[in-house]
Amino acid sequence: MSDIPRVFREGSLHQMAELLVNPARSGLYLTRGRIRRIAREMGLRPGVQGRARMLENLFREAGLEGRAVEFLERLDGEAAAMIERCRGWSRACPPAKGAWREWIARARELRRHLREAKRAARRLQSSSPPG
Repeated sequence: MSDIPRVFREGSLHQMAELLVNPARSGLYLTRGRIRRIAREMGLRPGVQGRARMLENLFREAGLEGRAVEFLERLDGEAAAMIERCRGWSRACPPAKGAWREWIARARELRRHLREAKRAARRLQSSSPPG
């Protein structure tokens, strides 16, 4: 059973970042380079730290700048790309298909929760007074 729903529902920002940098839990593999690229493309500063701390920083900074939805969309895009890579690896190495199927299932579940988080962030943005 995945802990993705619990972390999205009850977890702290730190727990969310820890989930996202653990491929066995999230189905997503985010390298420091990918995290830095997302930060650079958004004009944010991830810091020079471990992957989880970098993501935590990006969540905070994106939220403070009213860009949480954009950040969540980028994470969703990374998860979608991971699913496609896993499908390709499954085709290239049929004996490992079962392992990739598990990763794909976790990444799909992650995407469902990222979409829910984007909807919630949009609602918050639309109900916030102009800054």
